[in-house]
Amino acid sequence: MEILTALLVVVALTYAMVRRYLGEPLTSRRLIVLPLALSVYGGFVVAQTGFAHSTANLTALALCGLTAVGGGLLRGRTVRLFVRDGHVWYRYTPVTIAVWAGLIALRFGQAAAAVALGADRGVLTASLLLALGLSFLGEAAVVGPRAMATGVPFAPRRSRVAATR
Repeated sequence: MEILTALLVVVALTYAMVRRYLGEPLTSRRLIVLPLALSVYGGFVVAQTGFAHSTANLTALALCGLTAVGGGLLRGRTVRLFVRDGHVWYRYTPVTIAVWAGLIALRFGQAAAAVALGADRGVLTASLLLALGLSFLGEAAVVGPRAMATGVPFAPRRSRVAATR
């Protein structure tokens, strides 16, 4: 299960980074619903590990969660917003990708330190989905208000966007 979880995170992250680097319409679903669903599912996966509620595990989970949200907040400041087809679009910049790389490196460092201090490696792997969802929610907390401040509407659902082209 650990390998499957890690692979799922790598695939989801790569997919999101490529799409967002190329630029895509900003929708409320993409901004809030998907990260929220990922966070809830990630929390469920962590709960299913049946981990011991030791100080090391709880501290590691809390620090990873705070780092994920904080990293998302920082990353949200680097996202470029622009108007296309009458809707707000967003695009990752090279700085955004650098922030992602730094956060990934930090996550590996945190995990190594947590395991050295007695945290369960399985819990840390299971928390990858939760951390990814929290990170995207942190990003949304910055990008959403910035996008709304433009006064330009979010894009409609993809099926409607595709139908108008």
